[in-house]
Amino acid sequence: MLSQFKSLFGIGSTAVSPQEAVRRINAGARVIDVREADEFAQGSIASALNVPLSRIEREGLGALHSAGVAADQGELLIICRSGARSGSACARLGRELGERAMNLQGGLIAWVGAGLPLERRG
Repeated sequence: MLSQFKSLFGIGSTAVSPQEAVRRINAGARVIDVREADEFAQGSIASALNVPLSRIEREGLGALHSAGVAADQGELLIICRSGARSGSACARLGRELGERAMNLQGGLIAWVGAGLPLERRG
């Protein structure tokens, strides 16, 4: 129960602010959006790749490999709307990736709140 609570809020994984996320993206971190495809189409961070949480829960690291992400190199910024689903994804991927899987604290709500842009898909 405690681990589920922690993953819900991104506790136990590396959580970064929107400003820190920008710095890490500029340094080469890959952005993985774990929302469903219809949510992703409404807008995401420009460089984001959509790999839904449901797929990560089923396949773990294999979901990233199937999406063409070389998860064994560099940092991954995991994002969602509020930070809850991305926290769960970080908890799941953290077994293999450790602190290289980072959660965007506050999700896209915090990203937009910080005045940062979203790119519409489709």
